Amino acid sequence: MIQLLSGQRIEVPNHGAATVRFGGRDSPRVALAVISPDGNLSALSENAAGEWRLSSFEQPGERYDIVAYITDDRHGGFVNSAYPTEVTIEGTQYDFPAPAQQLAAVILGEVYLKDGKRRLKVSNEGFTFGIDAYLRAKQMQSVVVPHRNRPAPRLGDDPAPRTQDRPRRRSGSPLASGSGVIIGPNLVVTNAHVIEDGGSFQMGRIRSELTPIAVDETHDLALLEGQVSGSPLPVRLGSPLWLGEAIMASGYPLMDVLGADLKVTTGNVSGLTGKSGDISRFQFTAPIASGSSGGAIIDEFGNLVGITSASLAHENMRERGSISENVNFGIRSSLVFEMAAAAGVALPAIAPLNNGNRREAVDRLRASVVSILVVA
Repeated sequence: MIQLLSGQRIEVPNHGAATVRFGGRDSPRVALAVISPDGNLSALSENAAGEWRLSSFEQPGERYDIVAYITDDRHGGFVNSAYPTEVTIEGTQYDFPAPAQQLAAVILGEVYLKDGKRRLKVSNEGFTFGIDAYLRAKQMQSVVVPHRNRPAPRLGDDPAPRTQDRPRRRSGSPLASGSGVIIGPNLVVTNAHVIEDGGSFQMGRIRSELTPIAVDETHDLALLEGQVSGSPLPVRLGSPLWLGEAIMASGYPLMDVLGADLKVTTGNVSGLTGKSGDISRFQFTAPIASGSSGGAIIDEFGNLVGITSASLAHENMRERGSISENVNFGIRSSLVFEMAAAAGVALPAIAPLNNGNRREAVDRLRASVVSILVVA
């Protein structure tokens, strides 16, 4: 097998075929397509799970990309976990390099015609936020992507205060509810697990449609876009959390039981890391419940310091003979900022608040924290 390097060029036969095989655990979640600069897109034929065939290098045109992408990227995940990638061209096997970054759409190679000969330039670059981000960058938003949103392997559950129970229901039926935070014009951030099983999403206040534009499964974040009425919260970036700091958690837990109005609880930062020393999260004591996921965690002045994500699985702890109360986890607000930047979305420059009282902070939450309805 020949090991290829990023940027390396190899000559390929005009009428030759190629087979692409993914050997990693997430290979069933990946599809391949060829995409030309004029917006022509066609899928490779699927021989088996993780194996795809290009019948001829000549057929798609004079210049095109061979793109591998996660088909169900609303659920998160990256093409990286489908590697290693082996490409066989007319009996010669090549090992393609894995991306250095976490990408949900990867350009395996750029095929072009030069001096009557067809060449393939090896690439391992792409887009963190998937095939839709690729199409936006190429100004091809109207292109229909094959194999989009085909069923994904079931993801493992985290011990999180997930959205309310989700029995299987017919399309269009309400499944669950969660919480979200307005962070910019027409932008709402929530947890990835809030939207993972839904077919469509609505902002509970006015039932306006929300569309996921970026999902980060690793950090349990999702960015949604829609006609949003409300005020974005200032994101606290320059000042780190400190142990024991007072915070408030807000959201829409158990709406079918507690009602559809905003709930706010108080507590403090009880730990500066999440499970197993995860520095992207912190622990807090403000009580939360199912449906709180995706809600805002603010400091005493009303700056966003985190997004509610998880609660320790109390039943599991009791089975071990331990007692746990109000051990909850938030995602640091700096990751919200980084996610928006990676998605190419500029957040408004809102100066951090450094004074005020609790009543004023809660008033800001009323205008900034929304309920999210998840529909089958």
